[in-house]
Amino acid sequence: MNKIFITVVMLAFVSAPSLGFAQGIVKGKVVFEGTPPPIEKVDVKSDTDTCGTSKEVSKILVGADQGVANAVVKIIGAQGTLVPKDGALDQVKCEFLPHVQVIPVGSKLQITSSDAVLHNAHGFSEDGSTAFNIAVPIPGMEIPATMKKPDIIKLRCDAGHTWMSGYIVVTDSPFYAVTDASGNFSIENVPSGDYQVEIWQEWAGKQTQPISVKEGEQAVIYKLEAPKVA
Repeated sequence: MNKIFITVVMLAFVSAPSLGFAQGIVKGKVVFEGTPPPIEKVDVKSDTDTCGTSKEVSKILVGADQGVANAVVKIIGAQGTLVPKDGALDQVKCEFLPHVQVIPVGSKLQITSSDAVLHNAHGFSEDGSTAFNIAVPIPGMEIPATMKKPDIIKLRCDAGHTWMSGYIVVTDSPFYAVTDASGNFSIENVPSGDYQVEIWQEWAGKQTQPISVKEGEQAVIYKLEAPKVA
């Protein structure tokens, strides 16, 4: 059976600060090897003045040097203080923006819409239950939703915009990042030690691999198996 991989190239730079214990900056790049699934083209039947006449839906975005955008990277097992950081979710031209974001447990998500059409942000938890379901009928209005537990919340709009999707990754780890358009990420102030690095991408799913953060500089390559496209 053919296999498709996502490769995570990680560099860990560790220094010993005045606090008496080593901390590091974990830098890396998530890249894709293989043929990505085809882009789905959706014809828009309503609200075309706002949404346009068609939409393209991608399960994975591959940019420069095969870098993967919107992958979430977390260091599991590293001890630190989880600092609340509120997020913001907009609905622009009938798309959720940002498409993927990470929010610490206990933080609030401010939901709004820039579109002059009815949207609702319907968030589903990993177990299929509804995490929140918030309609935004008026452009610019803001409605908060509190992220209460670790989760991967998938978004959809029930107001006839079936192509709309997005993800809220709610984390209890203080060490996390989302890759940029070129697949790059950086996680600061990671204490030295042996941990698990977890990479999640909406099509590839969640994978974990060990990482050892030590004083000095290291380069490690992780390969994560992605689901075979039917």
